[in-house]
Amino acid sequence: MNKKIVKYTLIFSLFCSLVCAVIFHSQMIQVFIAVWIGCLTGLVGYRKIVQMALNIPTDEIAGKKTGIQEYMKRYLMYGLVLVICQLMELPILAVFVGLMCNKGAILLYALKEKEDFHE
Repeated sequence: MNKKIVKYTLIFSLFCSLVCAVIFHSQMIQVFIAVWIGCLTGLVGYRKIVQMALNIPTDEIAGKKTGIQEYMKRYLMYGLVLVICQLMELPILAVFVGLMCNKGAILLYALKEKEDFHE
């Protein structure tokens, strides 16, 4: 896993969890926890993507099959986390914010590396 992406994800998640906790002060603790659950779920999903990319078979048919299986496992994990959070009565949108922190970190990293590459 790329350490910069993990670092950016944690920074984004800290910022978002604090902002969301202030905005939704009546559910401060639940929102804070939900954002971090989303963050950690996003990081686990990112790790699974990296592992899949490193271990994908060179055969085209086997590679497609592995890719589809890993994709389905990852989205099953995301769905399971959302269901568990709903059962625990945590704000689902806050979990989604945490997941998006990882996506934002990947985007930021890609944009920064693109700039560094062209210099």
